[in-house]
Amino acid sequence: MPHNKLKRSQQKLIAFFNKLGFLNKLTFTGREVLSNKIIGVDISQRKLLLVEENNNTYHSKIIDLGEVESCKVKKIYTAINTNNFKKNRIEEYLNSIALQFHFKNEKTPAALVFNRNKFHDMRVLKKLADKIKNWECRLSKILIHKEQKAA
Repeated sequence: MPHNKLKRSQQKLIAFFNKLGFLNKLTFTGREVLSNKIIGVDISQRKLLLVEENNNTYHSKIIDLGEVESCKVKKIYTAINTNNFKKNRIEEYLNSIALQFHFKNEKTPAALVFNRNKFHDMRVLKKLADKIKNWECRLSKILIHKEQKAA
């Protein structure tokens, strides 16, 4: 995608995200654009807003962190050909990476999924994986802090 079109697309995504945040009375202490998605956390209300853009359509989800049991990074790999395994790095078999939320009431987990086919450059995928891991750590600290307060 050309740089200007990508920038406009991200600006629209951010504007939609900000509008949803305002309508839901959320004040973000952190947010980040991750490809065609944006994630933001309101620590005081313990809410997470996820917005994804696909074909000029926005999909959003608000997650109440009080209902979240855990937050984990999940990596899904394609089948590994044993003949090529010794010469290829494991990252080359990565099919998708997700930030997955498991809930206390055992309802279906929610996930923010990134498929490899959108990222042809392994360095971009690696940076994205690092950012997702950072969000996992950040949100896990929020979840642990809440458990410690309750004890």
